[in-house]
Amino acid sequence: MEMDQDEARRLLVEGATLLVLDVPEGTNFGIDLKSWETGERFRGIKMIPPGIHFIYHSAIGRHGDTAPRIGFMECFKKGDIIVKKWDSNSGEIDHSKTVTEEELQRIRANLCNIDRFLGPYPYEIWDKWKLLSDKITEPLAKQLMPASGVIRSALELVSLNEVKTDPDGSKDPPSESTPETDSPSGKHSCPTSEDVGSYKRRRHGRPLTVEEIEEDLLPGLKPAPGTALRLTNFPKLYYPPGSTPAEITLHSMDSSYALKTVLDQHERPDNLVGELQFTFLCFLVGQSLEAFEHWKRLVDLLCNCEKAIREHHELYENFMWSLEPQLWEVQEDFLADIVTNNNAIYRALRRLFRNIQSPDNNLEGRFKTRTARFAERLTEKFSWDFDDIDEEEEDEKPVIVDL
Repeated sequence: MEMDQDEARRLLVEGATLLVLDVPEGTNFGIDLKSWETGERFRGIKMIPPGIHFIYHSAIGRHGDTAPRIGFMECFKKGDIIVKKWDSNSGEIDHSKTVTEEELQRIRANLCNIDRFLGPYPYEIWDKWKLLSDKITEPLAKQLMPASGVIRSALELVSLNEVKTDPDGSKDPPSESTPETDSPSGKHSCPTSEDVGSYKRRRHGRPLTVEEIEEDLLPGLKPAPGTALRLTNFPKLYYPPGSTPAEITLHSMDSSYALKTVLDQHERPDNLVGELQFTFLCFLVGQSLEAFEHWKRLVDLLCNCEKAIREHHELYENFMWSLEPQLWEVQEDFLADIVTNNNAIYRALRRLFRNIQSPDNNLEGRFKTRTARFAERLTEKFSWDFDDIDEEEEDEKPVIVDL
């Protein structure tokens, strides 16, 4: 991106600076939507616009193979100088290593001399990045990031039976899904007839299939303490306790109750849109499939509500305007359900547009018009058909059961 010298000097002073000391030559290093292979003189990035940014890196082997991506989100302020140090033993940035205030002042005074070792922020991506991240606040990013402060594309997994201690000193509770055949040492032992009998009584009082027994016999694994994203929990039941069968059916058709339980975990409704952006960027930039699955569940939940649209009108406006630039960045194949191979996001949006256009919602015309234009842009981009949204698709029709 062409930039005159006066503008460059202003951005050098007003923008933030990230120094990363001792990064090995040939490391894949990036910020937001742009990455490079570092050279011998690389020391960091300058002229970073204030706001939330995603910094990441991957080691590249001698045969060109790339290691799993490791990154973190940082909120830069005007004129910030943030210093990170590389740990050659672990092959990644060591966030526990910090510089003293005296060292920081020395770096600030010498910033003009360090300038030639710093790569400029790629301003050609800035407008797009703002659209993808404008709802992520600094407190929200800290709340959602792993306790370790590091976002990994490949999580370290440990056995559910291992006694683990979180960074805050607390131990993980035992998981309900731990197989009864696991030994205290965490080693998996062969199932006995009594074990199989206990399996058969475990799920709703019915015998398990062979596939279900084999699934239960697999070693239970979970992310190592402090490494998992701390995302909002979805409710186990999408209806209030004590609901009648008729009420359960209504809540399955309108997930507004479930959405309320999710919103209650945030200080304000708009933070849920921030979480939507956070998880999408953890997938798009951080290459986390776990984050992508959470993003799809959030989209599905928000699209399957009718009552909530009336109660949280602003939330839904921000949801759609945040979702649109996300859809431009992901290949359509990624949106397909892995079981049915149907496009899960397209089907979810059909429900959303149907709920918004419903006469029962009595929403203002401007909102409906903007929604219709959003649908038109999706049709133009992906050839998605929203003309017949009032017609239920086969798997959306209610199932009639004779009692």
